[in-house]
Amino acid sequence: MKIPPSLEGAAMSLLAMYRMVGLRNALLYLRDTLQDMLPLVRINAILCSPDGDMVISVADTSLINVSNKYKSEKRHSPLVCPHQLDENLIIGDLEPYKKITMQKHQGIADMPHLQHRSLLRLPLFHTGGTIFLFNFWSDNRKAFHPDDVEPLRRLLGSLVEELKANLSSIKLREPQYSSEPGLSGREKLALRPALARVRGLLEQVADTDSTVLILGETGTGKEAVADAIHELSDRRDGPFIKVNCGAIPEGLLDSELFGHEKGAFTGAVNFRPGYFEMANGGTIFLDEIGEMPLSAQTRLLRVLEGGMAHRVGGTAFPVNVRVIAASHDNLPLKVRDGRFRKDLWFRLSVFPVQIPPLRFCIEDIPPLVTRFIEAKSRRMKLPFIPKVKDSDLYALYSYAWPGNVRELEHVVERALILYRGKEHEGCLRFSTDSPLDGGCALAETRGENSEWPSLREHENRYIRDVLEHCGGKLTGEGGATEILKIQYATLKARMRKLGIPEKGRGKREKETAQQVDQNFLYGLTLPQESGGAGGDPDKHKARGKKTMFCSGEL
Repeated sequence: MKIPPSLEGAAMSLLAMYRMVGLRNALLYLRDTLQDMLPLVRINAILCSPDGDMVISVADTSLINVSNKYKSEKRHSPLVCPHQLDENLIIGDLEPYKKITMQKHQGIADMPHLQHRSLLRLPLFHTGGTIFLFNFWSDNRKAFHPDDVEPLRRLLGSLVEELKANLSSIKLREPQYSSEPGLSGREKLALRPALARVRGLLEQVADTDSTVLILGETGTGKEAVADAIHELSDRRDGPFIKVNCGAIPEGLLDSELFGHEKGAFTGAVNFRPGYFEMANGGTIFLDEIGEMPLSAQTRLLRVLEGGMAHRVGGTAFPVNVRVIAASHDNLPLKVRDGRFRKDLWFRLSVFPVQIPPLRFCIEDIPPLVTRFIEAKSRRMKLPFIPKVKDSDLYALYSYAWPGNVRELEHVVERALILYRGKEHEGCLRFSTDSPLDGGCALAETRGENSEWPSLREHENRYIRDVLEHCGGKLTGEGGATEILKIQYATLKARMRKLGIPEKGRGKREKETAQQVDQNFLYGLTLPQESGGAGGDPDKHKARGKKTMFCSGEL
């Protein structure tokens, strides 16, 4: 439908009619105005809750006495497709929606879909927990076309603004929010299809008392894996104590882990059990085990080997605890540098499990985004759950996600905060730009008069950002070639063109040695402590000791 110039003034006339004689007469004027262009027979205005459970018929061209109220459990609702209330809806044939039992209902006069043949529904605005709709009805089949939507919205523009101002304080009911508990570790892992192999490994090791070492980058979900192991184990009814080894000062670590007797040191006015004693009969999770000082590593090794712990200022006592440890560090490299005990590494890595980063598990992004949106929308008390366009969701696939699942969660939360500030209009939009870089996407910060950067400028800036993120590391795990998905020679050529200086030979040799350490995680060898940072990798392999590693690959 194309609105002719003669009807452009009808928008102001429609608004004036509403102000003088009310909404129903304004709708009668609108119906009469449009009948030369659309086969309209009826227009009605509906105010409803986002789930369609509560409905108020505000005005209707075919009824004088309106403001009928409905609740779905007591009376048939006049709404068609209540799950699509926030979308434009066109139904060319209403016959499938006409049920014989409903046709005998005494309130058929205010059930337009039982009387007419086709429908065009326009959601006009949201007011808190309420949606305001206009329904256009026709007795002709396929009377409406998607091209009719935009002209109608232009014609209704002034009236909609006035209605929004007048009805914004109306709330059909206060939104109900469930106090949903957090997901269990198994439920969190079930959201991620790419971790199917990891789940299989956990099921194999959970019912044993073997020590498990969880390795993975920051934010990959190592704690969720530890939760799942405990939930599946025979110790599930026992205590589960979580300890962040990097958050405890070195001087207090012994006291925190193993407890202390009264008077053991200044300030020890009472006896205090340690985390190991609290976890007796259950599981203890030692997160960031790579941050533990060497002195505490020695005492931890004694507990793991002998099952006996020593309180500070006291005697030894037996502990019956299953140990799960986790780290985002390169522990073999720390062993090589003397920052982590080799014997503790071998004692912890009885059953290592590697959690792949999110950039290698892009099929996990849609279910994670859906879960985060639903949970955070309830927490923010949004009246309904925002929708996401497929194009915006696919755009998340190309991002490297250095912060992994935790960063994805924060991106969704930031998008919801911005969405809430825009009065819930449109679909949810994501920005993966770091808050340190301004927190806004390029398209959002570009001024009207500024020029779009070229593709080469984007590419050059991206390469520099990746090199800075990697600390100049070009190859190996976490190196620039891995993130950029290009060959080493190609990257060097780009760096020369951009004028980025190459690192020194000593740095490259150290990277080669680090790569040998990374190879140990995939079933190769751990170098002896006597090997230097720049030694021959083949010699390290010859001297090393082999061990098995279980990886959660895609």
